[in-house]
Amino acid sequence: MIDKMDVGKRLSALRKREGYSQAEFSELLNVSPQAISKWETGVSLPDIGTLLDMSWICKVSINSILEGDDYTEGIGNIGREHVFMDKILLCPQCRQPLKLKKVCDSPITYACDSGHSYAVVDGVLDFNTREIPGELWSLAFRNYEGYLREHHRPRNPNYRRGLSQADVMWQAIEKKRPKVILDMACGQGMGIKQQIERINWPVTIIMVDISHRILKWNKVFYATECRNPFVDMVYLACDGANLPLKDGSVDLVFSYGGYESMQAKMMAGLSEANRVLKDGGCSVYTKSVVEDFESENSKAWMNLLLSAVSGDEEAWWKKELVNVQQWEEYCRAVGFKENACTKIYGELPAPNTGVFPFENEMAQWMAEYVFVSTKLQKGRAD
Repeated sequence: MIDKMDVGKRLSALRKREGYSQAEFSELLNVSPQAISKWETGVSLPDIGTLLDMSWICKVSINSILEGDDYTEGIGNIGREHVFMDKILLCPQCRQPLKLKKVCDSPITYACDSGHSYAVVDGVLDFNTREIPGELWSLAFRNYEGYLREHHRPRNPNYRRGLSQADVMWQAIEKKRPKVILDMACGQGMGIKQQIERINWPVTIIMVDISHRILKWNKVFYATECRNPFVDMVYLACDGANLPLKDGSVDLVFSYGGYESMQAKMMAGLSEANRVLKDGGCSVYTKSVVEDFESENSKAWMNLLLSAVSGDEEAWWKKELVNVQQWEEYCRAVGFKENACTKIYGELPAPNTGVFPFENEMAQWMAEYVFVSTKLQKGRAD
């Protein structure tokens, strides 16, 4: 028989350990403060759904709450997020499973049977990748203070026109209620941070970027300024076009301009997203498109843009300038047979100066859509 008084004592101790008042804990669990008080004084017990949420937030099993055992999901001083990754990591060199290795006080490391190993450095699992030559954007931040200023800098007003991207993306995420989200080419996570505060179910978010430098600062930021107790964060410094993850290991791939930031590897990144998604999973992402190749406005913008670039950059832009229909064809080609989109805003009016007006964020003139591309379940017809 479950001793309600003992359960209440454990609940009180766990809540205090996590640093919550009864009022704060009740808001988190979407119950009244009186309910918390009744549980902690042994008058009643939480229902199973609430116990599941408590288990996740307090990082203990339901058995630990009800029966008082010492089981936790972590191993020693290794957090449960790293234990979880042991189940889904794949060596990017030989494609064998990567398994968690930890000897005494050595760094957390994952290794495969072929002898390839990767360590967690500054909280980031480092696959020794480097940024695209000529695109070392992370060097724009000299230190964490510079990184932090960018997070708090007012957003470009050209991106605030039309619908709210965050709201449209949230609708797709909430509908799926995924347990594992991968943020592709996340950068500072400007998109996912708008979603983290809304999540009210247990989820692991895997932030993927090629820059270890940015990810180590992300770890600090999301542990201090954007923390959600329902969310476990994992940081992988790796190539988004060669993800170190097993097939079918992720419920949802999120990307806030991430695919486009991969430039020449954009389609490889989209293909990898399809590979790591479970059947029925989806990618929710933003995409800039040309509104109408026949319109005078679109023609003027394309001419201005292409006159401002050259060489490899010009070649990439010629491939990047697509409309909705062309993009959906690309998606189908890499395995996303079902694609839906919502228009956020249309193109800006083209200037009559004869000079392309933007030195950075060169796609800001384009129309913006949120796409939901779904990996069909096995057995379904295309």
